[in-house]
Amino acid sequence: LEVQHELLLSLKHWQSAATIMQRLADEGAEVYALALNPQAGGYVLRCKVRAISPSRARAFVSDLDVLAVGAACVEHFILAKAPAHAGA
Repeated sequence: LEVQHELLLSLKHWQSAATIMQRLADEGAEVYALALNPQAGGYVLRCKVRAISPSRARAFVSDLDVLAVGAACVEHFILAKAPAHAGA
């Protein structure tokens, strides 16, 4: 099994996304999907990460109060890993 997290953050400035990505890397999180889209005078950052615990992912989102504005959430997924020979 593998634990993955999807972070959804509202940002005032798109440049905040680079800082958030660096902070995730500093936490040891592996970002494997990323989208930054304009919305209502700001931006929405959606990223999928793995290699951090659910509690650390929640704490990470809570600690972004300066960078994130408005809505911020994290969803957790527990997925079965595909066998090494899948798709062969």
